[in-house]
Amino acid sequence: MDRIDLLRTFVRVMETGSFTLVADQLGLGQPAVSKRIALLENEFRTQLFVRSTRALRPTPEAEGILKVAKEILAAFDNVIAGDAPSPPLPTGTLRVAVPTSFGRNFFAAIFTEYRRRYPDVRLDIRCSEEFIDLVETGTELALRIGTLSSSALIARRIGSVRRQLVAAPALFDDGRPPLLPEHLAALPCIAYARLTPHNQWIFESETGRHVVTISPTMICDEADVMTEAALEGLGVAVLPSWCARPHIDDGTLVEVLPDYAVPSLPMQILLPDTRWKSDRARLFRDLMVELSDGFAFDAA
Repeated sequence: MDRIDLLRTFVRVMETGSFTLVADQLGLGQPAVSKRIALLENEFRTQLFVRSTRALRPTPEAEGILKVAKEILAAFDNVIAGDAPSPPLPTGTLRVAVPTSFGRNFFAAIFTEYRRRYPDVRLDIRCSEEFIDLVETGTELALRIGTLSSSALIARRIGSVRRQLVAAPALFDDGRPPLLPEHLAALPCIAYARLTPHNQWIFESETGRHVVTISPTMICDEADVMTEAALEGLGVAVLPSWCARPHIDDGTLVEVLPDYAVPSLPMQILLPDTRWKSDRARLFRDLMVELSDGFAFDAA
């Protein structure tokens, strides 16, 4: 017999003072109501009612149990009705590691929204291009761009980062930008330090994959600094779309070799171990997944 049914029968008997009336209300026979009360008495190991030929009197123990029984039934009915109280908001400090340029460009979309939803969490944001040790530094999760080496970290892909080959128009004084990937060998190039080898760029086109050897005149590990270098005319650069697109739109940068695509890089969220995820880390991960479709990771 379900304990909820036992408690519900008990409360009705307490309110009506009659087994017979409760039996009529529940569409049961009186022996069935008596059996439910007997089962509940066995559960609580105490007598709930004193019966006589003329009256039904609750015991002091029944009076004490009534309040708890009503609270249990109210909580159960709220859950069934979908009105259960919301879980408590997370607290504590959430340490997150993100690439510098990504954090700068998507701060409002991610961290501001997270703080709006969970105001009791203190954010400790570490912006760096370094692949830090999450366990050693006490970092609960990290965003990383690119192919990951094998590790004990738990990774979930949340999108891809489109990259574009760009340069300042002034770099082509003769007005003749390169037409083929191999023409890049004769131009100054800005390489990203975190991708190896530094002297190779890969392009994809209708004719297949093209691997080009370049001679970088500048190597840098930060996308925003690379963007500034490209704007100054220091070389051709492969930039994430969030850096490249605004300057392409305003004409300060031009897309080079538009018929040859630079392969996108995966963006992943990493956690040290899902068994020990805090609520604050889990909710941040869920927010990233929720918002990732709206991010311009792969914007054209």
